[in-house]
Amino acid sequence: MGIEDLDLHGDSQFVINQLLEEYEVKKKDLVSYHTQARQILERLDTVKLQHVPRSVNKMDDALTNLAATLALGAKEDMTIPVCGKWVVTPSEEEFAQEINAFSVYEVHKEDWRQLLIDYLGHRKLPNDVRHKTKIQMRAPHFLYYNDTLYRHSFFGLRMRCLGEEEAQQVVKEAHSGVCGAHQSRPKLYDRIKRMGYY
Repeated sequence: MGIEDLDLHGDSQFVINQLLEEYEVKKKDLVSYHTQARQILERLDTVKLQHVPRSVNKMDDALTNLAATLALGAKEDMTIPVCGKWVVTPSEEEFAQEINAFSVYEVHKEDWRQLLIDYLGHRKLPNDVRHKTKIQMRAPHFLYYNDTLYRHSFFGLRMRCLGEEEAQQVVKEAHSGVCGAHQSRPKLYDRIKRMGYY
């Protein structure tokens, strides 16, 4: 970009001191970032590094606080897929190790039955009050027996609760004509219930 003089402002005194080489970078995953940052800074004529306290940098501080409010509690967990992207160009050695590699990640959808199974089988409830109440209200309509969740029907029958993949298979079989003629959605749903599934 043709920049010769640069003023850098950062809200981390620690990172500023690392760039000034007053502190050593010990984290292995940050060493390559630090090395590239130093190489870029050395190309410039003058560089001023200045620490800006978060109280002065209100917009960035507000964004940080927003991210913190979205964070999960100590007992909560969530699967988050992370897609790796090179921000710092890898060294030839790192690139040689990665060149024939590929990574696959699977995003797990939460099974709708799991919260009920946790409650009926282990009396475990989620921390969120709204979810806790919902589970407690729904639980009397279900039975957890021999590692299988059942739903009580209005006629006193027990319908086996299906996960997403099982439900798709049952719908496919019921709709394909294995269980009779093709049906519209309400009739298909009724037929599946009569087959003993929920």
